[in-house]
Amino acid sequence: MRYSRSLRTIGQSLETLRVEDFELEKEDDAYVVRSKSLTPTSQWIVRNSLIDNTWDFSDPEQRSTRSVAGDGWLRYDPLDISRLDVQGRKKRRGHSAAQIRGASKLSQLLRTLGEHLDRIEVSAFNISWDPDSVAVNYEIRGGHRERRNFSIEKLHQLGLHMRFRRSSREA
Repeated sequence: MRYSRSLRTIGQSLETLRVEDFELEKEDDAYVVRSKSLTPTSQWIVRNSLIDNTWDFSDPEQRSTRSVAGDGWLRYDPLDISRLDVQGRKKRRGHSAAQIRGASKLSQLLRTLGEHLDRIEVSAFNISWDPDSVAVNYEIRGGHRERRNFSIEKLHQLGLHMRFRRSSREA
C-alpha cells in the first residue's frame, strides 16, 4: 500500500484521538506511533476497535495476544490500515471535498507527506510531528539517508501543488 494512503489513514485515527504531537516510524510492514498524548482511554479505544474488528482473527485467543497498543504507543499493521481506510472512505463519501480538507487537516497533511515519500521512493522513515513543524528522516533505496524539515504551512502548500498536479493529469 502506498505511503500516502497509509499515512492519511493513520492521520484520521490520530485526529479521532486528538493526538497532535507524535513520532511515527515505519517498522517492516507496520507503522508505530508514539506520543505522550496517548491516554489510557485512547489506547483502549484503539486496542478494542482494531482487535475486535480485525478480519483475520476469529480465534479469541489470537485476538487477545495481538499487540496494537501499549503505554504511549499504537501499532498499525496492513490489516488495520485497510480496515480503517474502508471506514474513512465511507465517512468521506457523504462529504464535499472542502468539508473533508477542513475537517481532516492532520490526515491530509500526512497524506501529502506520504505522497512526497512515495515520489522519492523511500524504503524506511521516521516522522517527528508537532503542531508547528515536521521532521522526516528517511532512507532512499541504496542506503542513502536524508533529513527534511517542513513547516505546517509548507506541507499545506505542497499538498495544494500535488492536488493541482493530480487534477491536471486527470483532465
